Amino acid sequence: MKNWIPCFKVCAIVMFALVFIFGCKKTEVTYSAETEASQIKNWLDSNVKSNKNIDTTSTGLFFIVGKKGAGPTVVAGDTVTVKYSGMFLSGTVFDSSNSFTYVHKAANSRMIQGWEEAIEVMNKGEIADFLVPSAKAYGVNGYSSIPPFTPLLFTMEIVEIKIGL
Repeated sequence: MKNWIPCFKVCAIVMFALVFIFGCKKTEVTYSAETEASQIKNWLDSNVKSNKNIDTTSTGLFFIVGKKGAGPTVVAGDTVTVKYSGMFLSGTVFDSSNSFTYVHKAANSRMIQGWEEAIEVMNKGEIADFLVPSAKAYGVNGYSSIPPFTPLLFTMEIVEIKIGL
């Protein structure tokens, strides 16, 4: 029995080392157009199954209106105040604001194309979820914490529209 104790200690140390080494190994996540297409399909299927009314813009954004707005839609040059949350399809929020104000389609605007297109189909007071494919967001390169080929989901509310000149 005494011969087993040193052997057991050595085995335990080796097992601990193996678990530590292989447990710390990073898992490679592959981002591709195929993965993105699958994510978008799953999102659409899930919302159809939940009887959500999914609409599509002429440019390929999918959206679900949660609350209809009233008044004019946003056009270039309008100053718009938006309440929003930007998230991955997993539900992880990467950005949000309760009061974000900007001039729509200003020459110095750094807004993603999908955001600009989404804003234009909304009225003041409207709340909607927009699925923005990566081609209208950060594309094949990604940006900061947003990986390449990542569709984004924005929940947006138009709080105020000041008509531009």
